[in-house]
Parts: sequence; C-alpha cells; structure tokens
Amino acid sequence: MTNAISFRNALLGGAAIVAVAAPSAAAAQAVAFSIEPQPLGSALQAFARQTDVELLYAPELVANRRTAGVSGSFTPEAAMQRLLAGTNVTFRQTGGNVFVLQAAGAQRQTGQGAVRGTVTDAATGAPVPGAAIRVEGSNLSAVTDERGFFRIPGVPAGEHTLVLDYLGARNQSQSVTVAGGGEATLNFLQGASDAVEVEDVVVSSYMSAIQRALNQQRTANNASTVVSEDSLGGFPAETVSEALRRVPGVAFQRAGDTGEGSEILVRGFNAEAINVQVNGADLQGTNFERAVDLSGYLADNISQVTIHKSLLPSHEATGSGGLVEIETRSGLDYGDFFFSASAEQERPVERGFGEEYQFNATVGGKLSSSFGLAANVSYRDTSRTNFDVFNNSAGTTPGVLPAGYTSVFNIPYNQPFPFDPEFNSRLNTSATYMDRAREETNLAIGVNAAWDIGDHTRLRLDLTHNKRDAYTFFSRTAVQYLTGGFDMPIPELGGEVRRRFVLNSLRPGMSLASSDVELETNTLSFRGDTNVDQWQFRYKAGYSGTTSRSSNDDVTLLGSTFTNLRDLIDPNTIQFARDDDPAQTERIIGGGFFEGPDGVPIPALTQQGLDILFDPATYRISSAGRSITDSPTDSYFGEFSARRYMQSWIDYIEVGTKYDRSERSALDETFTTDPASLREINTFTAIAGRNTFLSDIGTGLLLTRDLGLFGLDGFGIPVISQAGNAAIFRGLEGLLVDDPSTPFNEARFTFTDASDFDPALTAGALMPASSVEERWAGYVEGHFELGDFDIIAGGRVERIDRAGATFSVPSVTLNTPTFQQEPRSTFAQAGMVSINNVEATETTVTPSFLVNYRPTSNIVARLGYFRSTVHPSLQMLRRPTQVLIDLRPANNRVILAEGNPDLEPTVTDNFDLDVAYYFKETPGLLRAAVFHKTITNNWTNLFTNDVPADEVRDRVLDYFSPLAASRPDLIAFNADTEYLYRRPQNGEGGTIWGVELEVIRQFDFLPGFLSDFGFIGNVTYTEGDFPTLVNGRDENGATIVVELDRALQGQAPWTYNAGLTYAKGGFEGRLVYTKQSDSITAYEVHDMNTIVPAYSTLDLRMSYAWGGPEDNRWTLFLEGDDLLRGADEADIRSAVSNSFDRSDASFFFPNTYQYSGGRTVTVGLRARF
Repeated sequence: MTNAISFRNALLGGAAIVAVAAPSAAAAQAVAFSIEPQPLGSALQAFARQTDVELLYAPELVANRRTAGVSGSFTPEAAMQRLLAGTNVTFRQTGGNVFVLQAAGAQRQTGQGAVRGTVTDAATGAPVPGAAIRVEGSNLSAVTDERGFFRIPGVPAGEHTLVLDYLGARNQSQSVTVAGGGEATLNFLQGASDAVEVEDVVVSSYMSAIQRALNQQRTANNASTVVSEDSLGGFPAETVSEALRRVPGVAFQRAGDTGEGSEILVRGFNAEAINVQVNGADLQGTNFERAVDLSGYLADNISQVTIHKSLLPSHEATGSGGLVEIETRSGLDYGDFFFSASAEQERPVERGFGEEYQFNATVGGKLSSSFGLAANVSYRDTSRTNFDVFNNSAGTTPGVLPAGYTSVFNIPYNQPFPFDPEFNSRLNTSATYMDRAREETNLAIGVNAAWDIGDHTRLRLDLTHNKRDAYTFFSRTAVQYLTGGFDMPIPELGGEVRRRFVLNSLRPGMSLASSDVELETNTLSFRGDTNVDQWQFRYKAGYSGTTSRSSNDDVTLLGSTFTNLRDLIDPNTIQFARDDDPAQTERIIGGGFFEGPDGVPIPALTQQGLDILFDPATYRISSAGRSITDSPTDSYFGEFSARRYMQSWIDYIEVGTKYDRSERSALDETFTTDPASLREINTFTAIAGRNTFLSDIGTGLLLTRDLGLFGLDGFGIPVISQAGNAAIFRGLEGLLVDDPSTPFNEARFTFTDASDFDPALTAGALMPASSVEERWAGYVEGHFELGDFDIIAGGRVERIDRAGATFSVPSVTLNTPTFQQEPRSTFAQAGMVSINNVEATETTVTPSFLVNYRPTSNIVARLGYFRSTVHPSLQMLRRPTQVLIDLRPANNRVILAEGNPDLEPTVTDNFDLDVAYYFKETPGLLRAAVFHKTITNNWTNLFTNDVPADEVRDRVLDYFSPLAASRPDLIAFNADTEYLYRRPQNGEGGTIWGVELEVIRQFDFLPGFLSDFGFIGNVTYTEGDFPTLVNGRDENGATIVVELDRALQGQAPWTYNAGLTYAKGGFEGRLVYTKQSDSITAYEVHDMNTIVPAYSTLDLRMSYAWGGPEDNRWTLFLEGDDLLRGADEADIRSAVSNSFDRSDASFFFPNTYQYSGGRTVTVGLRARF
C-alpha cells in the first residue's frame, strides 16, 4: 500500500470532486512546511503529503489559480490560511482532519434539504447494500438498501462532507452542497480508491460475498444473518436448506428417503414456526402442512438469503423461529450486459449409487439507464440409488419384562427402561431391507424487471417458478420371526419366573411401492418505493401458489409361516432356554439375527432358511392398490407502508398494513404424507381361500440384491424390480374373472374403483377438505437515535379468520364373529353424514423493542425483546368430528375425535443479546449471542385423554339419536365400555434458551503465504425445558396422560461449523466440517425415545478462475461432499435411546441404517461474459 497520495474520483451532479489525503502528522500539531510558489492544485497536493489532512474540492475551483506558497512551522490550519491567501478560495474544517475548499464569499444557505444517491461496486457495477453513509459532524446517516440506494433527509442547507463506511475498505469522503428545500445527488464507487492503493491483492468472490453480508449485518436494525450469492455456492450444497445449515443458530432436517436437506430449524423451532418469503411473497405449505419444503430451491438460483432472528414490527409476527427472506437478483444489478452459464456433475466415489447433473444460466442487463431485465434458470437431473435397513424389534425391547407384566405397554410410567440391568438390550426379531431407486428433476426459473422511474420511484417485478418431479421405487423385504410370550424361568435372574419373548416361527414378507410426486411453487411479486420530501412509501402485492400432486401404487406380499426354526436358524447363533412347563420345553430365546458392520441386523439362516427367502412360492399376493393426491394452495397479498423522516432524535415513524388470504384444498383429508398410508382409489384384494403366489404371476420376478457394496459381504436379499412390479399389476388384472374353459379359477381378486365413490354414501371414497385463512395486519414502528444508541420500537396487530370444511362420518364395528362394519349408507340415510364446517377468529398483539449500541463503527451490541406467534397446524384445526365405535367385546371402545378451531396460537416472548466486533481492514467478525424464549399456549403435542364417561357417552348418544329407535344395537354400550376423547389442546408451554458464538477472520496479520488463509466457524447450543405429554399407565393399569419435562422435539442441542479458507490469485479453496448432535423426535413414557443420531460432514471446494478483464471469465471447480463417510459405512438415521440428561443408564439401539454411497465428487465449469 502506498503512503503518498490517493486520488478518488466520484460523480457529483456531473462534477468531479477530488479528495487528497496523506497519512503523516496529526492535524493539531505544528508541521514544517516548504511549499514554493506554484499552481494551487499542485500546492495542495504538496500540502497533503506533509499532513494528515484530507482535502475536498472541485477541480474547477483551483484551476488557473496560483499560490505564493508557505514556508515555516505552522499548524495545518494556519498553513492552509497562508497557502490560500490571495487565491479567492477559503476553507472550512468539517471533521478532525477534513478541509473543504470553497469560493470566497459563498453565502451560507438556510433551510433543509436531502441527499440521495447510490453506492455501486467499482469493479462490477453491482449495487452495494449495507453500506453506511453519514454526514460528517452530525448524527445524520443512512444505510444503502438492496439496490445500493440511500437517502438522507433533513440535511441543513450548505456544504457538507459525506463519508462512506464499508467493512474491508477505507472510508471515502465526498463534499456535497445541499440547497434549502432541494435534494442533492451524490454517488459512491465502493472499492475505487482501494483499487489504486492496494498492490497485488485480488479479492476472492467468496471473501467479497462475506464482505457484502457482514456489512449488511452490521448496519441492520435487528439481529440477522446474511448469506450472499457466492457464499451459497461456496460449499457443496444442492438446496437452500443444506446451504443454510452452516449458519449459526440453524439446524436442518434431512428427508428420510434421500438424506438431503429439506427443512430448517432456527433456535429451537421447526419449519412450522418459520416464515419463508421469496422476493417478499410468503411461501406456503400444502394440504395440512405449514412447513415449507425448500428441496426445490437450488442454491445456484438465489442471490441472497437473510435470516432475521429478531423481528421488527414491520416483520411478520408468525415466525417464532425467525423470518427467512430469499431474494433473486434485479435486472439493474448486472450492468449493461451479463451472461453466465455453468454445468456440473456429481457422483459418489463408489460407483453403483447413481449420479447427478446440474445446469445453470443467468442473463441480465440494462435496456436503458433506468430499466433492466434479468432471467435465470437452474436444472438438476438426479438418478440415485440407496438402501435402508430397518430394525423393527421395538415390540421385544426388552426380551424379558418386569415381574407381573405381560406387555411393555402395561408397565407403569414411573419405571424407566432398562427395567432390569441384566436386560439393557432388545431381542432382534424383525428387520426390513429396502432398495430404493430415485429419478428426480428440479427446475428453477426466475425473471425480474426493474424500473427506476426517477430518483423518487423504483419498481421491481419478480416471477419465480420451482418444480420438483420425483419418481421413487421401493422394494422392501422383511425377515420376521413371529414371537410368543411365556412365563418361564430366567437363568440371567437366577431362575426367577418372568414373561419372556421367544421365537416361534419365521414369516418373511415383501412389499413394493412407487411414488411419482410433483411439487410446484410459483410466485409473482410486485414491489416499489416512492420518496416525496420527508416521506417514503413502500408497497407490494403478489401471489404465491404451491401444488403437491402424486400418483402412487403399492403391492403387499405375505410370506408363508415356517415353524421348524431349528432347521432354519444357524446353529452357531441360535440360543435356547428351558421352560418349567411339564414338558420342559426348550424355547428359542435369540440368535435369529447376527450383527454386521455398525450393528446392522443380518438374518442368521441356514441354507434351507435362505432357500425359503428366495423362493417365489413363499410369497402370496395379499393386496395391491393405487392412490393419488392433489393439494393446491393459493395465497394473495398486498402490503403498504408510509415512513416519515423526522428532523430530531426521532429518525422516523412508520405505519403499515398488510392483507393476505390463503386457500388450501386437498383431494382427500388423510393427514399423512406417506404414500403407503394414503386412501386408495383402486384396490385389488385377495379372495379368502384363493392364494396367489408370486410364482403364479410369472418367472424371473425375484432378483437378488448383493449387499457387498454396503460392506455386508456374502449377504443378499430378494428384491423385485420396477418391471416386476408392473408385471404383478398386469397379472392381477387377469385374475378378476373366472374363465370357465380352464380348470383353474382365475377369479382370485376383487377390484374396487373408488375414484367415483360418493363419500357421503360409500366407505373408502376420497374425502375432500378445504380451508381458508384471511389475515389483516397493521403496525407502527419508530426509530430513535440517542447518541451511540438507536432504538427501534413498536407493535403489530394481526387478526386472522379461519374456516375449514371436511366430511364428518361415523364408524361402527359390529359385534359379529367376523370383522364387519355398518355400511355408510345407514348413516347417510339418517342424515348423519355431513360436511363439517369449522370457523374461528383470533387476534394477536406483538410488541417489539430493540436497542442497538454502536460505540464505534465496527462494534454493535444489540439487546431486544419481541413477541412472536406460531399458528396451529391445520390438522389440529380442521380435523372432522369423528365417532368411532367398536362393539367387539375384546375392544368395547368409543372414541370421540375432533379438531379444535379455537386453539390459540403459540406465543413466544423472545429476549436477545447480540454483541459483534467487525474487523475493518478485512471482512470478518467476532460475535456472541444469547437468546431466551418463553413459550405459552404450546399445542405441538396431540394426545388421547380419558374424560368422564358421561361426557363422551352423552355426546355420542345425542349424535346417534336419529338411529336410536331403529338401530339400538349400534349404541349397545355396557358398563365395561371405555370412552376416549381425542382433541388437541393448548399446553403450558416452556422455555428455550441458547448461545451462539461466531468467528470469521482472514489471517492477513500472518506473514507470507499464511496471510492467504482464513477461518470461519460457529457453534450453537440450544436447550429447552418443555413439558411433553405422552400416554402411559399408572400403577393400577389405567391409561393416563403423563407430563415429561423434556427438551423441544427435533432440535439438536449442539451444532458446529469450522472451516479453513484459502484465496490466492484465481485460486480459492474451502474445507468445512459441520456437525449436528443427537436430537429427539419422539418421547416415550419409559424413556425409550426415538432419536436422530448425530450427523457430521466434511466438505471441500476448490476453484480456479481465469480469463477476461477481471480474471474470472472461466471458473473450474471441484467439490467433495461428505468426505468422511465411505460407501460401506452406515448413516444411522434413527435409533432408540435414553434422554440426553439421564445419568443412571445409557442405551442406543439403531432403528434405521441408510447407505447412500458416502463421499461424492462434483466437477463443474462456469463461464461469465
């Protein structure tokens, strides 16, 4: 860096302003001057070289003027007076070391005006958001918005110095003259001065993204994290949720079938509690889900993502987990013309797991100085195979029960597992092996039109289209031992008699399923702002629509039962124990499976047992069916705000209003996203006594899947291919009607087509559902400046009207020898089948109070309180009232189930403390944050509760009154009838608190090549104290609801990210390690909880850019994802374990193992023009 003179030229109303600075002596000290008589311009340069004074003047002011010079020891002020003597030029000092030159006799103006302008990148011409602009010597300031635009009202008339403060760059100063009642324009080129002062320095695209993001975070009014475009593409990340998992305070949930990120969690709250917007339009879930699936949003198609962790009154209150704003770039962001295209291929290092291709293109530019267009498209084509192993032995955990109990479900709630220290294990009785093939395409398109009508009005129009088409085929093979429970001596307990589970028989099974899912999201957003004097008006309107459709089929094959286990189980693993019955029966107590790598259960079968497993005659076709879904959601919104800038310690007062309406419908009201659990429109059902085996359909349908690729050498399972699945359906269609000309009875299945069934008359018909939510919101927000403090305070009021409609149909299982239900027509004729309409209105008030303390330009401390809400799931609101009666003596139960439209929203009182130190010279920060959330009206737990018998009984009898006289047998209850009530309720809530620590630092203080390295890292700890309601039994065996004091479900207590970065010339490299600790997804009353085990990845990205004016026309990149995992290493996706804070016992039983190929490599090329 030079120590002489820097010249910074910027446009100022068509005139150039010259700023001359030189770091030497302090402005207040005497300096020895020796400036000979000469032209004034060169004399001023000599003056700057000998002082620490920055000079601001217009070039024409000093043109053709001479000075007599100055010689001797003077303060800079005295020397300047002598230098300007006789030149008809004067000066004034606007800061500690800034002299502004002006023509002598210039009149001081009165009144107030405004200064507006833009800050653009000197190298790319792109707007620079988050830059701080201040009027020297005053508290007037502004921050550039996403378009790089700023406006400072209330500036006193006269000449002023404006300072651009931007992290990673030296401050820039420019002079501007403001006329009373007028508006001056002043534009900055960020990076222009640094370009001539810094030698041999190339700012990498990644560090430029960090610089851009940190400047926006520093100048924001609230605590937020910004992830810029190059950061999103800086790691191996296919979706937005995967890219955001490296943000402090964020965890992410992986899709169960693919292992890829689909949803995020922020500070303890899941996706249901996070508001997601694209270009200002609220994204919507589908059917009954509020959570937004981000799997269709590719990171390469996004300009910037901002996660607001503390909410302002102007933000949506429905975001206790935060507000996520996704932005695409504007047509005025690209300069005159820009085009880029890239292509990449990803594949696992180990072949056999498929591959993936992605293509991206962006074009943008200005059609005029004020109008621009941009378009981008991303396309991804995925063909992947993975494999799951499920241990389905929950029912035999443990293999020996406590004394006096015959089922684990009858053990009192106050006895935690392990019930006996000798049996801290489970009896492996069943495992399912699933082969999954997925073909998926993702298409993301964005179009933007930007029009700056003038300095007063700017308009933006954004359209986005995201579509995900995924076809997945599953082949499941189950190896299951049927068990029995016997009271027998337990050798491990010294012969004490207990109930023990033993293996009785082997019954394999198979099932097939395919799912063709289409998820499409479209948004249209119009946004604008207009400035008139001290007023700023913002307005936006738009549409957001999401549709989920699917077409699915499934086949179930039941295996024959084989009781000769001594011949089928490997004699090296089989385990026996003798009963104390008169025959002294030797029972099989284990050994049906042995553990492979990572504990994977592998059937321990003899050759005879394996032959059964691979024999097509073992499997008979039980049923087959097809199902469809169609769940569109349409949302419309309009928003308007008016901000009045004041001319005092009150910076501005803003009021705003918003209206939105969302309409959801579903082809069927079934609350599930699992294709196998959907209501079927076509069903093939086997006729009792007429078995059809797989071997009857054809030959060659049963294939062998060798599992050596997963480290399970020497073991294979039978599978059925997609072609085999199609052959089964073709075969079933030929087994519906008997052909009298053959001795074989072809009528072996019945076929039901429920697609045209009337849900009011026929069971099994699709039951459509719909819901509407209409919301009005209004807010007031004020910004107050008190020295180094600024306060943003206000409140928001929201009113929501909800309405939903579903079918309400009773169900009665009759007391008959065989399973039989009363036909729905009985209830329809009695007028008991109806459309259930539910309505509710709720009003919420959410205050917000945030304080920012800025003792220096690079230190920000934030303290905030705000209230936020989470609206109940539509499943809880619109569920139809159902009466379920089972008159069979073994069941004898009446269940009344209904939704609760009067559920209040969960309310969260949030407290945040966030302190950040930003490195000025190079982009970086040190940051620590503490957050505490107090939650009330929690409704996340659905439970079944006993209520007084008379309440349920009376309501059911009243409901059945139309049939009471003609069909009293339908309500023939007795003294032993059990009455249950299912209805979601508001709970007591709980607390969530946590800590975030973050470091971003470039090692520019180290010598040599070490200065090219940098570090990024963060750690988040989240803890919850949350009452969780589960069902259990008391000491008398009665069903009760038990309140457990546990952490919030689904939230990993710890998340870590640590990365090393390197940039030199055109080369960039980043190595990042990410870890997410265990999280509990479901609590169990005996502490046998379902958890998602800890998950970690090590990811690498290297790139080299070259060519073109900026040496970045071509970029070759190489990425490595999940480098620590080999193809034969299982990713344990689910397990049974104890709660994390328990110290008296520890256990871990994996439930789901997934093999997806392990480490992957991506190679790509990008071109920019």
